[in-house]
Amino acid sequence: MKFAQLLKQERMKNKISLRQLAKTSGISVASISLYELGKLEPTLRAAHTLLQALGASIEVGADSGYTPLERKVRYGNGRHAGLNH
Repeated sequence: MKFAQLLKQERMKNKISLRQLAKTSGISVASISLYELGKLEPTLRAAHTLLQALGASIEVGADSGYTPLERKVRYGNGRHAGLNH
């Protein structure tokens, strides 16, 4: 199942509006809406935060069907390191 489907399914199951979820999770209504439409993939941290606010969890791994975005962090020396958040 895609994250977009899972998020919307859990939100509807809990009868929580986008606005309520945004307030609870600290993630903007606009971002949540884009996640649910599948137009934006959340970082692992954002996915975890949203699902935790809904009392759900997500399985991440090769067989889970969900791969979080890789984020790059710049060190003080200008070098980059890929990190999953």
